[in-house]
Amino acid sequence: MKKLSVIALIAVAFMAESCSTTNYNERAIIGRWFSQAWQREGAETGLTAWFEFNEDKTYRAVIARTKEQGTWWIDGYKLYTHAEGQEEIVVKIERLEGSILEIGMNRGGQYEQVVFSKAN
Repeated sequence: MKKLSVIALIAVAFMAESCSTTNYNERAIIGRWFSQAWQREGAETGLTAWFEFNEDKTYRAVIARTKEQGTWWIDGYKLYTHAEGQEEIVVKIERLEGSILEIGMNRGGQYEQVVFSKAN
């Protein structure tokens, strides 16, 4: 019986680890980012964007030729932006390493992925 409870405890530990989410460091996103690829359902869209995330949690951006500015924050693996006069938007950070930022989002029922590179 003791052996069974040890096995159950190990199984629960593995399940908890596999369900954990990445907590990204907000400092890693500070700077200017330019889109390198923007895909919808795996096909290139031709859309472009750039973001500038500031230390004071403000940002400015041009997304598909539309300018916006507002506030931002990260909670775990989610990046939130709240442009002035608009609804809050949340996207999934799929990768944030060095000079690469990949985000995923559901826009109009279709999955989109945007890959950014950080300006030096």
